[in-house]
Amino acid sequence: MQGRDFLSPARVLVNRSSEADWRGAAVHAYYAVFLECRDVLARWGGLPAGRQNVHTAVRLKFVYAKSSELQQIGRGLEDLGLLRNTASYDLRFRKEFTSATDASNAISAAVSLLVLLDAIEADPGRRAAAIASLPP
Repeated sequence: MQGRDFLSPARVLVNRSSEADWRGAAVHAYYAVFLECRDVLARWGGLPAGRQNVHTAVRLKFVYAKSSELQQIGRGLEDLGLLRNTASYDLRFRKEFTSATDASNAISAAVSLLVLLDAIEADPGRRAAAIASLPP
């Protein structure tokens, strides 16, 4: 299974009609991107060993890369992570989950970030530059 496979249940949930479904869709959109980013860092040799909070480690590798493309992915991952945290941990009334809009936007953002990540991976020059731009 690939992380991006979480987009499938996200798309199912976003088309349902409850707050719990829309929250679940946002969570799955985040995990689709996070897991793909984690796996690409592992392939590139850039995933720090022994980090307890792999979510933070992955996000910071992208945010602090010198590559503007990786930074863009990192910022998108941050945005999705904030929505995911709200969806998972703040169960009070939240305007973000009164409709499917924010979850739908999260899915669209996740798809765009994965398209960019795939483009970097597919181009040897871009991939080499991205790997070289990663912080230690």
